[in-house]
Amino acid sequence: MPHDEARPLLSLCMIVKNEAEYLETCLKLARPHVDEIVVIDTGSTDGTQDIARRYADVFEEIEWPNSFAAARNYSLDRASGRYILILDGDEYIADPQGWSLIRSILSERHIAALRLKLLNLLPLNSLVKAESVYQERIFPNHPILRYERKVHNQIYQNIVRYKNENGGFIIDVPVEITHFGYAHNYDKIIGKYTRRIPLLEEEYDQAANLTMKYYYAFQLGVVYFMLKDFEKAAFFLESIDFNQMGKDNMMNAFYSQVLLIQSYLELGEYNKALVCCNQLLSYRINEPVLYYLTGISLLLNDKVKEGISFLIESLELNMKKDKTRFLLNDRIVLKNLKIVFEKIGWADVANQISFDDKRYCGAGSKINGILKKIQYCILQTLPESQ
Repeated sequence: MPHDEARPLLSLCMIVKNEAEYLETCLKLARPHVDEIVVIDTGSTDGTQDIARRYADVFEEIEWPNSFAAARNYSLDRASGRYILILDGDEYIADPQGWSLIRSILSERHIAALRLKLLNLLPLNSLVKAESVYQERIFPNHPILRYERKVHNQIYQNIVRYKNENGGFIIDVPVEITHFGYAHNYDKIIGKYTRRIPLLEEEYDQAANLTMKYYYAFQLGVVYFMLKDFEKAAFFLESIDFNQMGKDNMMNAFYSQVLLIQSYLELGEYNKALVCCNQLLSYRINEPVLYYLTGISLLLNDKVKEGISFLIESLELNMKKDKTRFLLNDRIVLKNLKIVFEKIGWADVANQISFDDKRYCGAGSKINGILKKIQYCILQTLPESQ
């Protein structure tokens, strides 16, 4: 697409509802680096509107259209920039150098989309403390580049269409978007996810093919897992054909099984959890969360030596943060290792595991020291079966 230099380079487009907690941080960090801010409010009652008005070039309040795609597209229609940046009200880009990199690429290259690194922060007591994934967040302001689906709206297929018709590059840019939406307190999570269920069920029931059926089964599984309704989570996640879903999105397929394993463990279905772990291990996906869940499943199936070994390996993999999508809460792993060692009589090793309850461990050298002593003890003293 030829550049019209008279138009501003970059418009930030947002749809918001009750985002007063984080919105000002998002807008304050973005304002020096974008040429236009468009904010569409869909019914806030917490003062979000007042915050948005202080920063936005375009601000409107609309009735919720019962579709995230429709609301998102309404915001795009009001943008004047050559490129669109999408952020939610509980997200922000903090690094000024990252902003500079974005503007430099947009000014110098023909872009079909920039994929930015989304860091989803999870609650402090979660097994996975953060998830890192690249998403299409910047794209040309073009009529065919519009979102689809009422919930978990998507634009990727239209980006591919745009690229095929107009050219341009799709580039992964290591600029981090920090997302707090999954790290809310449990009461806020209940409200946020309960509202999604009717839209997800409608999309699930009306799915045009198995790909979409499995996608919405996965999303319903996520919602019910977050709401701690593990029976319903397992019901939807069990309906997914892992191999078929993996052809379309291997990481979604993987995560669906991770949630299924955790649901089985919560329901006391320890053998089912272990079977599921073994199936995933056969795909050689080296994510620390899988090794941790396998270790716990082995321990609960009375396979102590093997279980401890997998827990240790999960910590080793977790230290390779640049190669990990799902970052483990190493504090939880160490806490469970300490419990296991105390129960099998390894008090000296258990006493080596200490951490500050007020924060995550994360100290690689300290963990390495603990791991070396544990591994030595396993080789020297633990019988083949306990």
